[in-house]
Amino acid sequence: MKKTFREITPDEFAKFTNHCSAKNYMQSVPMYRRYQTISREAYLLGAFEGDTLVVAGLASKIYERFGRKVFTFSRGPLADYVDHEATFFYFLDQAKIFLKSHAGMVLQISPSLISPDAPSDFASKLKGHGFKNLGEYEQVKWTYAINFARHDSLPPKNIATKRSAVLNPPLSAEETQALISSFRRDHRYTIRYATERYGLKLRELPVSEYQVLLDLIKESGKVHGFVPRDLDFFRQIKEAFGDDAVAVVAENPDGVPVAAAFFLLYGDEVIYLSSGFRRDYKKLGGPHLIQWAMIRFAYANGYRQYNFWGTNPDPDNGVHKFKQGFHGELEDFIGTFAAPLTLTGQLYVAKLKYQEQRDL
Repeated sequence: MKKTFREITPDEFAKFTNHCSAKNYMQSVPMYRRYQTISREAYLLGAFEGDTLVVAGLASKIYERFGRKVFTFSRGPLADYVDHEATFFYFLDQAKIFLKSHAGMVLQISPSLISPDAPSDFASKLKGHGFKNLGEYEQVKWTYAINFARHDSLPPKNIATKRSAVLNPPLSAEETQALISSFRRDHRYTIRYATERYGLKLRELPVSEYQVLLDLIKESGKVHGFVPRDLDFFRQIKEAFGDDAVAVVAENPDGVPVAAAFFLLYGDEVIYLSSGFRRDYKKLGGPHLIQWAMIRFAYANGYRQYNFWGTNPDPDNGVHKFKQGFHGELEDFIGTFAAPLTLTGQLYVAKLKYQEQRDL
């Protein structure tokens, strides 16, 4: 069957992602619109078998060096990597030509493909198409998620046509107990004490109060050694995703914010993106209570999984231990690969080392 490659429209991309099992918020029309809003160069590209779109991706510029650009498909491109393998590699070859014509010097990809599901020769075939394996270069090589279908005591639910209230989902006592009983014991106690002993209350944060969220994230950043996004980032994501971007704050009885977190509802999963809390109120359990509320919401509304997003499975990593307390599963993705498009790109790729990348 004849293969063709071209730029595609947002409508074409949206229809494709709706039925693609590898879909994720980083490869989405809302993210494309965000890039347009912030004047970040981005392209929607697709490969067809006959008239059928079978591979698609959102490519965006992340760096510019020496007058040339580094492009990436963050958590993409999207495809059924097994059934359309030949077209996937055709897409990559054509994307390199296209992006080179737009002053590209390097193309990076990070397919939404979990290592156990990847064909055994996938990495070697990528190498044959000029891609160097950067391994843990991407901050979301590992994610941690709760797959509700794997809870035998939970009946399956369909995605709700009308979403319930975020902080008051309609769950039965049996469903609530089945969810919380799967958590680690200390997490169960912390969640109970957060309300019964310490009187914490949750509420959604409007955009006008996102500074509260950012202040708490900054405080956590000082402890855990990360640099948080700025206020514009959260506002832009909210503008792009609308009601599917949710910020939640936990407050003590005096109204003092003790913890806050930011979430995306995309496709068939709820994604926990970022959070922070006040160290002097740590024992109150604000972060645990917020996660518990959003896990209940995700299940009640028929989402397939609750995704804690990026993690570091080091056994001494405190954030990973916190996520493990909710008894989900570690997902190990195949990682990031880079292909030079020019001689300068070859030098650039040769110097790339294992490091964390932030490319939202």
